[in-house]
Amino acid sequence: MNNIIKKSIITLFSISLLFSCKSDFLELEPTDAIQDEDVFKNYNNARAALIGAYDQLSSNNFDGLYNPIMADIMGEDVMINSVDNWNWFTEVYQMNLLPTYSYVNSPWWSGYKLIFDCNKIIENVQFIPEATQEEKDELEGQAKALRAYVNLKLVQMYAPAHKRDNMAQSIMIVDRILDVNAEDPGRATLQDAYDFIETDLLQAIELLSDLEVDEIDRGFFSKKGVYALLARTYLDQERWEEARDNALKAHQDVPLMTANEMLQGFLYRNQETIFSIAFTQEDNNIYLSLPSFYWPVAGYSSMRANDKFVEKFSTEDLRIYFFLKEEEIDAERNLILKFGHNGTVGNAERIVIRASEMHLIEAECEAELGNYSKAQDALHLIQARAYPGVPKSKNTGQELIDEILLERRKELFGEGFRWNDIKRRQLPFVREGDHWVKFNFTANDNDYYRLTFPIPQSEIDANQNISEADQNVGY
Repeated sequence: MNNIIKKSIITLFSISLLFSCKSDFLELEPTDAIQDEDVFKNYNNARAALIGAYDQLSSNNFDGLYNPIMADIMGEDVMINSVDNWNWFTEVYQMNLLPTYSYVNSPWWSGYKLIFDCNKIIENVQFIPEATQEEKDELEGQAKALRAYVNLKLVQMYAPAHKRDNMAQSIMIVDRILDVNAEDPGRATLQDAYDFIETDLLQAIELLSDLEVDEIDRGFFSKKGVYALLARTYLDQERWEEARDNALKAHQDVPLMTANEMLQGFLYRNQETIFSIAFTQEDNNIYLSLPSFYWPVAGYSSMRANDKFVEKFSTEDLRIYFFLKEEEIDAERNLILKFGHNGTVGNAERIVIRASEMHLIEAECEAELGNYSKAQDALHLIQARAYPGVPKSKNTGQELIDEILLERRKELFGEGFRWNDIKRRQLPFVREGDHWVKFNFTANDNDYYRLTFPIPQSEIDANQNISEADQNVGY
């Protein structure tokens, strides 16, 4: 097993930020703020502003670190180690958050900063002189897809599940540029927030160019990426047919990574990547990056896999090699080898959307619709890649749904899904085994509030249309 670590380190390769055939995007210097009056005076400047907006996703306060890690340690499969954790994410793992904590504030404000920049692009792009209509539409479509992506993330974090109460208070819908004198937006209903996200995504599909799979820049939202976001949006609402149909469109003609590619680790984008975020030493603190917390050596290196979760993998499942017990590093808990730096500490690629997830959405939806044979086929495609020779499931009904949800855990662990999967389906929350903070409650218990973040106190203090009475339950 030590050879796996050594081989992984030796075979890592650097990858350019946003590498793709659309190389003209890379000729521009990105900016993380849209303030210059000249930004929308020509197409190249506006395009640089879009790159700057995308670049913000890699921030450690948002999708570069906080969001994906928190989305797994607020579950039962992954944890922060109980010692030598540098006090990072301990309150999140303990699910003992307060509205004043940075883990609550930072994603909220980073998200709304990104939404503000998207709004600037959306409101100004159609007035860019000398740009073609296709160029204008592409920029607007990208900005709307990015705005929808951020809003969906905020909804999943700061609002209860749609299944629990689709009319509950949700996030603020900010659909235009607001100056300092504008009225503060209040919290929208959850259904209104999902409807807004859906509208943005449907409009993005109409605006974005039609590209072949080999033409798609995986660092930007293509139509396939937007279909994938629609699949997630509909899945949260249990709109099974629409989620399935969009998942099919998202993974169509996108090959799965091979077993060998999977075992090389999620260090850089691969053939099944639909959307990816690259982050580099130049953009971010090299230690405040996803692989810094996962890779067993260098950085904070404090992510561990729960022993009861590891036991769910067959010894013939190739994904078992993502786990390692190494006495010299951690004699008690399972190290995780799924993620790592590519080439240099601080350089990494976070694969945000990939075809495997879309096949699993397809399987879940078909099972819910009673199309058991189709669900079994979609499930088996993912199982057989990791476990060659595994027989196709014969389960139906709830047993098949449970098998699919377990496969989501196995295939997507560490990629930022488990927290929302528990919430959206209102599943029991049970931590067992070597977790150093255990829980056991159901959706009917008071403790279930812990699966929803509080609204930041800083927002309540600053927003005239949100008061303490609007705070989420439990806080």
